[in-house]
Amino acid sequence: MIDALLSTLEREAEVEIARVMEDARARAAELITAAEQRMAARRQLSLEQRTEEARAEHERALAGARATARAQVLAARAALLDRLFARLHSELPAVAASAPYRAALGRQLEDLSTFAGDRSITVRCNPALAAALRRVMKANGRWPIRPDSSIAGGFRLTTDDGTLEIDATLEDRLEQLRPRLALEALAALST
Repeated sequence: MIDALLSTLEREAEVEIARVMEDARARAAELITAAEQRMAARRQLSLEQRTEEARAEHERALAGARATARAQVLAARAALLDRLFARLHSELPAVAASAPYRAALGRQLEDLSTFAGDRSITVRCNPALAAALRRVMKANGRWPIRPDSSIAGGFRLTTDDGTLEIDATLEDRLEQLRPRLALEALAALST
């Protein structure tokens, strides 16, 4: 009877051990599956974060490259415009020597002198233009003409009291037209 009881206890213990072992294996499998899922989720999150960081770094690098390219294009355009306007400025004496420009001097002087009213005026001009202005002065009034080699083309009217200066130089006109001419030149380049 004790042997039968021991045998029954051993069988029940083996069944209990098998059940506990099966529960432990099932629990271990659940834990392993949950751990693998957490590791997969972490890997996925890490991969997404690294992908996002790489994308952001790529966007920063691309934006930097675009900014550098734009800066180079703007610098090239500025250099081109500087060369263009330097060339135009060098042509101002030829424009001032042209027959149409000299033919319009009398009317231009008369129109501009009205701003001075009764005040005395001094005319400063490029030395090459002085003789032409003197001829105009004989017909249109008696203002002193002072050659000024700093003027490339055209003239400046200044009242003797210094309250008024009218800049009718070609270089001033070129500067006034610079924004429009620059836009036209750049538009012509892009066509």
